[in-house]
Amino acid sequence: MFFIVCALSAEAKPLISALSLRRDTHACPYDTFFAEDSSCVLVISGMGTVAAASATTYLLTRFGFNKEQDFFLNFGSCAGAAPGLHPIHKIHDDVTGRDFYPDMLYDLSSCGLPLSSEKALVTVSHVVSSLADPELLYEMEASAVFQAAARFVPPHRMLFLKYVSDSGTDDPKKITSALLTAWAEKHVSTILRVIQYLKDQKEEDGAIDEDLFLGTALALRLSETMRHELHQFFVYAKAEGIDMEPILSDLEKEGKIPSGSKREGKEVLDVIRQRLI
Repeated sequence: MFFIVCALSAEAKPLISALSLRRDTHACPYDTFFAEDSSCVLVISGMGTVAAASATTYLLTRFGFNKEQDFFLNFGSCAGAAPGLHPIHKIHDDVTGRDFYPDMLYDLSSCGLPLSSEKALVTVSHVVSSLADPELLYEMEASAVFQAAARFVPPHRMLFLKYVSDSGTDDPKKITSALLTAWAEKHVSTILRVIQYLKDQKEEDGAIDEDLFLGTALALRLSETMRHELHQFFVYAKAEGIDMEPILSDLEKEGKIPSGSKREGKEVLDVIRQRLI
């Protein structure tokens, strides 16, 4: 299942239509829409970090996120200098100063989102009138969405996609609902390609070398979350036609496998990721 959080109905409207989602008519604290085949559920949180965190928690607890099968997507508008749709690899909270890192492993370049389109994003408490750093994107919910989702969703199953609607404005009324919907509409086809791509990768999950995976996980003393991350590496390698055995064999020769602690195991995971990508 795909779990989607959007701040505004204007941002979500094109997705709701393209995915043929139906409104949940039961008593819900947030506008919620779902696919009849249970492949997707979407919630509209409202603006701001409190609303975003609450709606994210509601969505994931009510419908039950499966860490092995499901994906989480935060989609919406932002201010920035670079037009288009951007995957987010880092989220900075302007109020707390904390940084968060969605870690979607899959290469989305085949969906029209090359690595060069990735951006870092800043979550702020107000609409920005200008860009403090033109290399960054600015919006008002992502850090709260990440923190709430992280209680249920491994970082490698989170995807934050933001489209640029403006370069900052001193009059938020200029960014109308009609404009937000029109800009979102331009990116719906890309979102659909991403969803289909991730579905296709999920179907490959059972095709990995389970013995090699389990043996590596034990040798690296991995926690449950780190096991999920290693599993995604195996899935990615399978999809890209990469043989994991030589990579792991080299790490054994280098003395990195087996590891002496979970901390060392995490460091080896980072090395595996670098050698895969």
